[in-house]
Amino acid sequence: MPNRPNLSTRWLHAACVPVLLTFLGACAPLAPDATAPEAQVWQASSGRFVRFDDLLRQAREADIVLLGETHDNADHHALQKRLLAALAGSDPRPVLVMEQFDIEQQERLDAIMVSTASRDIKLAAYKALMNEGWDWTGYQPLLSLAVKHGLPVLAANISRASLREVMRGGQGALGAGEAQRLGLTTGWRREQQAALSKEIADAHCDALPQPAINALTLAQRARDAVMADRLLSVRGARAVAILGRGHVRQDLATPLYLKKRSPRTSVLAVGMVEATPPLQPEKVAYGPLGQRFDAVVFSGEVRRDEDPCAAFRKPAAAAAQ
Repeated sequence: MPNRPNLSTRWLHAACVPVLLTFLGACAPLAPDATAPEAQVWQASSGRFVRFDDLLRQAREADIVLLGETHDNADHHALQKRLLAALAGSDPRPVLVMEQFDIEQQERLDAIMVSTASRDIKLAAYKALMNEGWDWTGYQPLLSLAVKHGLPVLAANISRASLREVMRGGQGALGAGEAQRLGLTTGWRREQQAALSKEIADAHCDALPQPAINALTLAQRARDAVMADRLLSVRGARAVAILGRGHVRQDLATPLYLKKRSPRTSVLAVGMVEATPPLQPEKVAYGPLGQRFDAVVFSGEVRRDEDPCAAFRKPAAAAAQ
């Protein structure tokens, strides 16, 4: 039986209703033999393992830094904190862009930033805003840095309610002319559609019918395009984005829309991957559609007791009774 992705329970249950699973970022190692006890950085441009300082140098040269995590991996959060702390003292200072907030929450995020409230009150306000299902302990250090350095926090995500509308009504549900503006109507190849559909089917344990896979694929593309739009809204600052790993893939996700709409914007896509030796970075960084990441960070694996496919088997078993 093939290996299944380590999906987070909160999203598995969401997948059983018409809500998009954040499968691509949250969850699955891209290669079965990819992790090390301590993070190791592999650079695609040089084809070799490099020091953290080399990754930091690349980040300082980029307009947009995409940090693609496994959402429940503490090593990934620690690396994000290390990078953000180093960049906070650079010019231009970064804007912290987060998948963990919806764009509809931006006004409240801005109010927290400009408030004269104490650090603890600001953090409590950020925690109250963060959508249900995200582990606050993983993101609190990043938001603490934002409060300390006065960094703006930009919401990157489209709400679940909006995604449901896209899944039901197609790209037109984004609004008049929005699909074209976001870059969704051109340049998407048949091979990309097939690859993303397969990723979705695999992430859902091959338990979804094809119409559901098609709807989820459409919604995932909408999320990536909206994330790119949010990143391009940053002016006069460097954007540092905390996203699921699947959202930072150059062959299928947010970087595609960034490149299409703003080809001169420099983007660094970092894929953080759980793996065990022997490490095979080329198999993670590249795929049939081309390069996936500019850099790959290998980290330790998280022990997960739950069976990622159990949530799908239960409805099937109940239906059979």
